[in-house]
Amino acid sequence: MPEAETLLDTVRGVSGAWLRKKFPRATVQLGTGQHTLDRSSLLLSQAAYDDDGAEYATRIQLREDKTEATWRTTVTAVRSSTGGTVSVDLECFPNSAQTLRTGKPRLIRDLVAKLEPRDGMARLSVNALRVPHDRVHFLVDVLRDPQRQTPTVVAARPTQADPLWSERVAGTMRQLAGDASMYLLWDLATVDAFREEIGHDHRVGPGCVRTFLPLVDPAWAPDAARHRFMGPSRLTDPADQAWRGIARRIYALALERPLPPQLSAVAFPDRFAEQQRQERRETMDKARLLTSVPAQRKGEHDEELRVEVTLLNGLLEQADKELSELGRTVELAERTNTSMQGQLQAVIVERDNEIEDHLTTLDALQRARAEADRLRLLLLRQGRSEEVAEAAESLPGVPSSFEELWERLAELEHLTVTADRRITFGLDEHAMSRTWAAKCWTALVSLDSYVAAAKAGFNGGFYQFCTTTPPGAKAYPFRQVAMTETGQTMAQYGHERQFPALDGGRVGMQAHLKLATRGIAPRVYFLDDVKGTQGWSAGRLVVGYIGPHLTNTRTN
Repeated sequence: MPEAETLLDTVRGVSGAWLRKKFPRATVQLGTGQHTLDRSSLLLSQAAYDDDGAEYATRIQLREDKTEATWRTTVTAVRSSTGGTVSVDLECFPNSAQTLRTGKPRLIRDLVAKLEPRDGMARLSVNALRVPHDRVHFLVDVLRDPQRQTPTVVAARPTQADPLWSERVAGTMRQLAGDASMYLLWDLATVDAFREEIGHDHRVGPGCVRTFLPLVDPAWAPDAARHRFMGPSRLTDPADQAWRGIARRIYALALERPLPPQLSAVAFPDRFAEQQRQERRETMDKARLLTSVPAQRKGEHDEELRVEVTLLNGLLEQADKELSELGRTVELAERTNTSMQGQLQAVIVERDNEIEDHLTTLDALQRARAEADRLRLLLLRQGRSEEVAEAAESLPGVPSSFEELWERLAELEHLTVTADRRITFGLDEHAMSRTWAAKCWTALVSLDSYVAAAKAGFNGGFYQFCTTTPPGAKAYPFRQVAMTETGQTMAQYGHERQFPALDGGRVGMQAHLKLATRGIAPRVYFLDDVKGTQGWSAGRLVVGYIGPHLTNTRTN
């Protein structure tokens, strides 16, 4: 970050260069006021001053009124004794229902390159910083730094060079400029040194990418699940687009962070508008003075009055433009407020959903613990303490992601999963993914337990299995089980419930398990033909879909 005295000039210089590239035919002025760049683009520049009259903040806002949408890019910089703070906001106000794709302005990368900002010990850069094996200790200090507020992405080069891996990782890193610090473990020696320094659970193997959230705790193994991990097989598979989720997740985290106090507290007086109001008042006073003097002879004051009338007409035209601009600003402010209210409501719903899911999980955990305590006591009373100790050591935990869940499907010997893993892995991009993955694993374990019970003589279907669970079997909450869809849903959206079959075709599935009730409300669809005697599915339970809620008659 440059010296505090030059911060505002540096921001104006970088912003001006960006604007001149964007509008090569326009004269870009960054002085205080409004400046028209072309027929649809308006530039607003503001400054704030302290009590001593020294400028301490600047704001540069570009508004582009295009056919598909209005785009507004705002750069705000506040100088402080320690350096300062800079933010860039991009807003999009669509003019139709068409879905628009937004991209990070090049201006952000330009500012990051010039300002070299820091987040605690971490340095924010345009590209990943190389880490040799003798600098691993510094990287671990960065990850553990309590002052760090943004994610840190650590990638490890694969053992064999792969152009697709390099292209995807480099592209991802460029997209993250300003939103995360980025580091590249340069060789195998660095990978080994990093694992030795941070521990096995938080490691980043060759070809892997890990997103470390703030407050990393290498000494606590469960903490590793907070930090999203992507293996080399997904980064080098041309058909797998999950790598794009790294940037999407970090963008979402950036939007959740509150503005620093320096930015949220700064106020910019509209000096340009005040100057225009003063000029109008002076002109109106002159016009009133002229019209208040009685005419002495014909033609007297005519020339002066014509001049004043011309000037007043010009002022009326200017006032009309200002009113139109003010109306546009108010409209955008109302749309912003509406959007913020919608986002706030979505956050409230998500938090309520999270609390509900955690309470359900806590209830199930308490029941499982009570059952385990009773069984442990019975075994101890029978003198089987060695078996108790062995069972406690071999108990696996629940998956912390859907990718980890997929890797453990082989543990479910009675299930066949034909679901599209790309759709399933997409759930990992959501904030609730860890909870959903744990619940999904519980659901699949329950289905597996049901098949085992059915083969052992249980006569009912899965719903009956969950309401009257045989001893030792694992049920799923029956209120989260639906064995059919409504006739109207199947009539309108039955095609969405056609999933891959083992014979290479597709088959309809209606029975499903609910992993959540709000938001994207993930579902697990399955076909129960455990008691069947003919066809490709005879004697099997097939899970054909694990993903977001499908369309039904109540979908908005």
